[in-house]
Amino acid sequence: MACVNGSMAPRYRTARHRGPSVGDPPVVDGVETASVYPASGMNLSITTRAPYAPEIEFVERKGLGHPDTICDRLAEELACHLAIQYEEHTGAIRHFNVDKAVLAAGAVDIGFGGGTHVKPSRLVLVGKAAFNFPQWKPDKKELAERSHKRLMEILPDADPDAYTVEVWLNKGSDDLAAVIDAETVAPLANDTSFAAVSMPRSVLESTVHAVEMRLNDPAHRAVAPVGRDIKVMGARKGDNIFITVACPIMATKVQNRSEYDQAVNDVQAFAEQVASETAGRTVDVAVNQADQEESVYLTLSGSSAEAGDDGQVGRGNRFGGLITPYRPMSLEAAAGKNPAAHVGKTYHAIAFDISQRLIAETDATEATIRLLSSIGHPVTEPQEAHIETTGSPDPLVIERIAEDCFGDWAGVTRRLIDGEYELY
Repeated sequence: MACVNGSMAPRYRTARHRGPSVGDPPVVDGVETASVYPASGMNLSITTRAPYAPEIEFVERKGLGHPDTICDRLAEELACHLAIQYEEHTGAIRHFNVDKAVLAAGAVDIGFGGGTHVKPSRLVLVGKAAFNFPQWKPDKKELAERSHKRLMEILPDADPDAYTVEVWLNKGSDDLAAVIDAETVAPLANDTSFAAVSMPRSVLESTVHAVEMRLNDPAHRAVAPVGRDIKVMGARKGDNIFITVACPIMATKVQNRSEYDQAVNDVQAFAEQVASETAGRTVDVAVNQADQEESVYLTLSGSSAEAGDDGQVGRGNRFGGLITPYRPMSLEAAAGKNPAAHVGKTYHAIAFDISQRLIAETDATEATIRLLSSIGHPVTEPQEAHIETTGSPDPLVIERIAEDCFGDWAGVTRRLIDGEYELY
């Protein structure tokens, strides 16, 4: 609420399906819009829209063993480990970011029944960290060994010697360290960055996500000779959905083309079952469409990183675990960033929290949240916040929810460290 002529009055104005007049927010394509103006350091704009229903939609998910996803995961796990260690030994999360990584593919000699690694794959995790605290300093060798162990847990079929891991950490810039270490109620933003989150998932988004998760589930992998580098692409035109799956088959578990073809057919049948159940309609699935008479998708370690594909942080799934070109998206890589102060990460988590509460507490069935930070300013005071919903929720309720979610900054940081958000 804001004081107008000595009295309390709402700080929003609404245009209701009519032509705009001077001073009114616009009506876009006949959709009602409303705006809430600055208060408490938050520039909040609220608009409404029709439900998300494009005639055509594409969605992609790169699975747990994809080289890009491996980079995201190990960068994020390194970030969480650094945050915990700094907090435990120095009393606070210090300046660091480890959101750069590259996985350079090696080489294999492979065929039905097995093969050998000709050249190891090389993963390099790169970032900045604080080394000026005598209580604790990052040990790059120990961190590399820790990351290699985690990589072997992600790829349980891999030969440990087939992958090498290095951690390159250097001292961060003094100006950014000063921003993060400033004694303020909330951290100061260390970047000018934006986040965009849309919830809930569409039918196609849910279907693509479910297919990859179920194919990669330990229960399925216990009975199917599949690797972990499973990629799923979904396309919808009207009500018709078609799914394309790339799924490596473990070379040591198929002795000939007949056994390979049977494994692929089993994957196709299971994927069609999962997709049809999730979508509530019949869904056609194609698996390993690139197979030729003399060329099939075999793997020794479970990932194409062994020979066929390189990986990099930020090239794979966006926040929420999908690549959704029909939705507003940020190209900011959340994985590996500082969970206390890097808005490229934390604003995605806050946007998710806002969307969940809006859907739970108002008549909005969908929400898209866009947040823009301002470097050097408190993270709880975004430069701009744009909340777009279906329905007609009370703007004051929306404002309260947004302020509550920004006010829970410590909780957001803790949930990020605990892995409660799907960052990739």
